[in-house]
Amino acid sequence: MIEVLGLKKMFNEFIAVDNLSFQVNPGEIYGLLGPNGSGKSTTMRMLLGLLKPTEGTAKVMGFDIRDEIVEAKRMMGYVPEEPVLPQRLTGWEYANYVSDIWRIPRGPEREEELDELLTLLDIKDASDDLIETYSKGMSRKTSLVAALIHQPKVLILDEVQAGIDPRGAATVKEILNGLRAKGATILMSTHVLEIAEQLCDRIGIINEGRMVAEGSMADLRLQAKGEKSLEEIFLSLTGGPDMQKIAEYLGDVK
Repeated sequence: MIEVLGLKKMFNEFIAVDNLSFQVNPGEIYGLLGPNGSGKSTTMRMLLGLLKPTEGTAKVMGFDIRDEIVEAKRMMGYVPEEPVLPQRLTGWEYANYVSDIWRIPRGPEREEELDELLTLLDIKDASDDLIETYSKGMSRKTSLVAALIHQPKVLILDEVQAGIDPRGAATVKEILNGLRAKGATILMSTHVLEIAEQLCDRIGIINEGRMVAEGSMADLRLQAKGEKSLEEIFLSLTGGPDMQKIAEYLGDVK
């Protein structure tokens, strides 16, 4: 379980996250949505202990991120928006390196589990190649393998399907559905609203660091005065395109 309790993060005078509170339950996929710069990644980094909150706190599986961050980190797997991987290792070497960090015993059982993950995400054939040769999608899949190795109870995924081919994206979707069925707590962000609408049990929409709407799709439709699709709801709450400027630009295009 994730409990976010009045989180606030300031960078000098800029308020990136402003008094944010929400909860993600076991066996639930929660989508944290918002425009670029709305505070999604900052919130995730605070949960992971990568940034210190200015105010407020959060709990991961009951562990407070201010006072018990090491214990909280043991519960989590994380895929960042822009994975930074060791370029001079192969995929197989990196997977084993992460396994060693988590103190997973070496041996046939570990190798079999790693082989299964790499095969499932369709990067087994490239696992002996250096990561510097990987595409963006392959790097993201490798990062997901690293996040799943220790079978975490909580997954935090920042744009996990970005750059992944349709087959890989469908595989990731089914993995997340399976983990949810097994009781995992999953917090994810995505700019692909169709993915959020299909996958998420509940959605929180933030704008300028504040929660502007939260709930199931049915709840969000009520809050957005009957808008049908998640895209319509999102734009009604965070602001749509400037149609006048678009018209002016198109009017100048020969």
